[in-house]
Amino acid sequence: MERCTLTVASWSWGACRVSLLALILTFHLYGGFFLLALILASVAGILYKFQDVLLYFPDQPSSSRLYVPMPTGIPHENVYIRTKDGVKLNLILLRYTGGDTPPGVAPGSQSSPSSSAPPTILYFHGNAGNIGHRVPNALLMLVNLKANVVLVDYRGYGKSEGEPSEDGLYLDAEATLDYVMTRPDLDKTKVVLFGRSLGGAVAVRLASVNPHRVAAIIVENTFLSIPHMAATLFSFLPMRLLPLWCYRNQFLSYRQVALCRMPSLFVSGLSDQLIPPVMMKQLYELSPARTKRLAIFPEGTHNDTWQCQGYFAALEQFMKDLLKSHAHEESAQPSASVTII
Repeated sequence: MERCTLTVASWSWGACRVSLLALILTFHLYGGFFLLALILASVAGILYKFQDVLLYFPDQPSSSRLYVPMPTGIPHENVYIRTKDGVKLNLILLRYTGGDTPPGVAPGSQSSPSSSAPPTILYFHGNAGNIGHRVPNALLMLVNLKANVVLVDYRGYGKSEGEPSEDGLYLDAEATLDYVMTRPDLDKTKVVLFGRSLGGAVAVRLASVNPHRVAAIIVENTFLSIPHMAATLFSFLPMRLLPLWCYRNQFLSYRQVALCRMPSLFVSGLSDQLIPPVMMKQLYELSPARTKRLAIFPEGTHNDTWQCQGYFAALEQFMKDLLKSHAHEESAQPSASVTII
């Protein structure tokens, strides 16, 4: 019954949007509260749909849907997978083949093949471009963290099918994790999620519903939620008074991070001009993780914090502590710290 009601409401809303011009002309000629209500509903429908245009930018830069740069000179796989709702996604798997012992694992402590196997980082990018644009960053992760890196293009991005939406991105993340879990050559106990900007919200949500499959999470320059961002970007409007159902995309990370008890690293660039850095600090404070870190980079901007001095050292130390705990099978003591670099 509820689904039928929602379908009828959606169809009626769509019909109003299509006939908006006719409704305005009719109202101009005849007036009437009913026509005014239909016009307001039409405008609300258009604005509701327009939220996607403000959030997702798969066509920036303009060639992003046509060309996805591939890594050269390094072992990698270009993979296509299917989500639960049948959408085909494009992944790039960068393989770490360096024979060095992963950081945090003593050379003599490798009691089993899996103890020396590299971790795998699932990389969730921001709201523009495609995975090819993140390859330079991912390659530095591979080298510095001695880890495999899996990059995924959300639906509607790069060579992936479909159109982006909040629920769709959650399904994409779940499908990526499922795929990694099916790979016999990847250590299923060392899966680390990484998300930047919008990708941070995707990573937090994935970790919150997969506590036993995710070893750790790293989020960088991300937000509390879309309603919080709307209130920040449109501070001249009473956005805080709008109920949640007015938002087509919500990404309520401030709620979901409270379910993430695995080791967590929060990376914040204080020169971020898009997302207020205070949101990263608030997410850190909301995290119930026994082991959590907040790495602060005063010169870090929204997209380029990874180029700051000391960035990979902070990530490497976090991974070292994580893998040391994993190798020794020790229960971690409560630990929280802030690092300003």
